Amino acid sequence: MSSEPVRPRVGPDAPKAAPHAKNRDDEWHHDDPTALLDALGDEYTRAAFQAVLDRPRSGREVAAATAMSRPTAFRRLNTLLEVGLLETERRIDAADGHHHKVYRPVVESISVTIDDEAVAVVLESALPASPQVEQSTPVPAND
Repeated sequence: MSSEPVRPRVGPDAPKAAPHAKNRDDEWHHDDPTALLDALGDEYTRAAFQAVLDRPRSGREVAAATAMSRPTAFRRLNTLLEVGLLETERRIDAADGHHHKVYRPVVESISVTIDDEAVAVVLESALPASPQVEQSTPVPAND
């Protein structure tokens, strides 16, 4: 499996660089499956992720949809950005012309495989022409 970096989109609306390495046209390798699994182990982070699955939402909308405080919602959204599950884009409100940052998922599904040698995480992209992410972390030997 080759590992060339995914080239992020550029410009003011470009998402934060996600921790991926491209494998094939339809797969990614996630660089840190432990961080990804730790993030998803938090119920508030999962709730924030689920809130943006049906449509992109602002941080305020995520807070309202999940009954989280705004600071908690924004912390969890930032965690999801850091582990590469979300990206942001700027939207202009047609009514008042204000700019709003919205969060949207970059993955459609997450699969975890655990065996004697590694923990592998496969992320299937939700974006057009984006690959899946897969990464393995060696399982420490029992001494």
